[in-house]
Amino acid sequence: MCSSDLLDPHPHATMSLAVSQFASVRISAKPVVRRNAPARMTIRAEGSSKGGEEGGRAFGNDAFGMVAKNANYGLFAAAISKTNCEGLLTSAGPITVFCPNDDAFVELAQKLGTTKIDLMSHQALPDIVKHHVIQGAVTLADMSEGKTFTTAGGSTITCSGGKVNGMSFKKNDIKVGNGIVHAVNGVIPSQ
Repeated sequence: MCSSDLLDPHPHATMSLAVSQFASVRISAKPVVRRNAPARMTIRAEGSSKGGEEGGRAFGNDAFGMVAKNANYGLFAAAISKTNCEGLLTSAGPITVFCPNDDAFVELAQKLGTTKIDLMSHQALPDIVKHHVIQGAVTLADMSEGKTFTTAGGSTITCSGGKVNGMSFKKNDIKVGNGIVHAVNGVIPSQ
């Protein structure tokens, strides 16, 4: 018992623990004394964390950085890395990226009769990723009805009815350091 415990009729202990460079936990323990009852200890943990990248990796303000930092687009970010297309999305640009969310990749895996994990080694994955990137900073205003664009993979995508190859936009004109990102509700099919 510490000398300060003699002054405090209800001594307690506090410990702070750094879990990672992004998170820490503070644990406080205080005994609870009640008449005619066994002594109990109450432990309270307070956590604080800083949002950020897994494993402490720092991402830039480029198209890949925007995708990789957003938890809803983790499968697209994984696909980009797995297919060695990270350089395409971190290039000086300008580029435009049509970014499908994780739900879109789950649907794609189901359509292909595979799992999300096996999708990451699917032979078509590099083409799928490149099919979502075009050269130049293209805003929604630039996507007039019937306008076509050639993707980094050499395929063509077409704008029609406020969609690109039939996929709706969730968010538009997200400005990044090397271009524009548009969030789309599905993996854009080839025509």
